[in-house]
Amino acid sequence: MAEVAGRVITAALVVVPGPGDTVTFVRQERGPYAGWWLLPGGKVEFSEPVATAARREAVEESGCDLGELVLTGAYEILGPGHHFVMWAYRSERVGVVPERFSGHHVSAVRQERWDRLEPHPTDMPILNDAGAAAYPREMIADRLAREQIAMSSLLTGEAFGPLPVVAAAGR
Repeated sequence: MAEVAGRVITAALVVVPGPGDTVTFVRQERGPYAGWWLLPGGKVEFSEPVATAARREAVEESGCDLGELVLTGAYEILGPGHHFVMWAYRSERVGVVPERFSGHHVSAVRQERWDRLEPHPTDMPILNDAGAAAYPREMIADRLAREQIAMSSLLTGEAFGPLPVVAAAGR
């Protein structure tokens, strides 16, 4: 996901259920979470509807055929050098990664049970809210604090990590 210094980036992702109670994860090659297992998604392009961006990014990165997308959450994520507004969807169809698939800007695609792989901590509450995982709240808060990330749900107001430090405007 390309970043612009000093700008809020609008992004979207999809929780893609896989066979046998698995979830689809991608290992990101670039961006602030490079090297982590993430849910497939990325930047919303100018004039692109958010759900369209979520679908496009998930297909480019995972190769999965997605069904209807259901909005499961919206989040503000503030971390060192980045600020995202992330829209999260869940595919209503079980996706299967095509054989020999090579994702766009990802080094690997994996379908795994949520409790057998630790994704980036920002994906933990997203998976919980989508009904795809049950990460303990304390674990989420701990992992977000380690990464110096503040995250909150824009739909419920729930904060998942440390409170952000807000710089005074114009000073």
